[in-house]
Amino acid sequence: MGKKLIIILGFIAAVLAVIIAVTPFSNLSVIPIAIAFVAGLLIVFLSKKDNSKTKSIQYIFLMVIIALVLTVYKSVYYTSEVGNTEQLEQRDEENLEDSKELLEEIDFDEDI
Repeated sequence: MGKKLIIILGFIAAVLAVIIAVTPFSNLSVIPIAIAFVAGLLIVFLSKKDNSKTKSIQYIFLMVIIALVLTVYKSVYYTSEVGNTEQLEQRDEENLEDSKELLEEIDFDEDI
């Protein structure tokens, strides 16, 4: 029973790692990669103890390698491009001036 639970946990973590690795949040895929890798190692030790061979170990490690390669590739080659910041700075200055004008127009009653 324990071995099946670890296999299921390993598959879920490996699939989740591959899914997260292809999204823009690929840096977060390191956590499921680590969980799947540890689950794969546990399955290896348990199967050596029982002298049984399972294909699931190979599939889990294959998905871990795929997710790890995608994550490293995206972290090395993906650069976030910053748009034209001059327009944003100009808009911020205009908003600040508009806010100052609005505050100057407000009459504060001292009788409160």
